[in-house]
Amino acid sequence: MKERESELRALVRESHLQPIRVYLDNGKAYTISHPDFALVANGALVLAHGPGLDLGGARLAICYFEHITRVEVLKKKAKAAA
Repeated sequence: MKERESELRALVRESHLQPIRVYLDNGKAYTISHPDFALVANGALVLAHGPGLDLGGARLAICYFEHITRVEVLKKKAKAAA
């Protein structure tokens, strides 16, 4: 379980450069594009409503690890032109 936490924490930490999408066993999926709106806690991923993260009207979503079916790493964000 600790390996899963540390892997997910590393992906969330870099999500402002390379977004991730988390899929749950109830069919919901959340795209995380900035680490300020996601927290990896003991046994759960906690998501907060914010820019680019629609929680369907909720302010928080708690995604317990046993309900996360997969995590997809999305394409890197394009760098802004100078």
